[in-house]
Amino acid sequence: MLTSPRFLWRFLILTVVAAAFVCVAAPDASAAKKKKAKAAAKVAAPAKAEPAKAAEPAKTVEPAKTVEPAKTAEPAKPAALDVTDLWNGKCKACHGPDGKGKPPKTEDMTAGSWQKRFTDAQIRKTITEGFERDKDGTTQKMKAFSDFSPAQLDGLVAHVRGFGK
Repeated sequence: MLTSPRFLWRFLILTVVAAAFVCVAAPDASAAKKKKAKAAAKVAAPAKAEPAKAAEPAKTVEPAKTVEPAKTAEPAKPAALDVTDLWNGKCKACHGPDGKGKPPKTEDMTAGSWQKRFTDAQIRKTITEGFERDKDGTTQKMKAFSDFSPAQLDGLVAHVRGFGK
């Protein structure tokens, strides 16, 4: 359950939000340096004594506290995008929920021979450009889905590769 794509996606979002919060909430280090320099300049400047007034005791200025830069979380490794809804909406009708397809029009993507025959680049290209071919007297064709983002394409390729396991 802790390694499900949906959990990893939510974890990635929470990590990014937390990192953004730390960056926004952290005090500006350059502002602290400016305050420290200003305080040092006041101490170093010679005090002008007014002749009519009695000398006041010298004021001590506390040194400015140095602020350590905020620690940021290590960037999380990108999690596989949860493409279950995308698969169910665009691919499931022809390829089935489990990738076994509807022979003879679509092939069984769970078969080891199919997984070995196609590279990730070929799968990605087929999704974005579609294809049409005759195989064993049957015309196989798939329309192009060129509106997917690179992250969605990577998620779909990973989803298809998951059928072979």
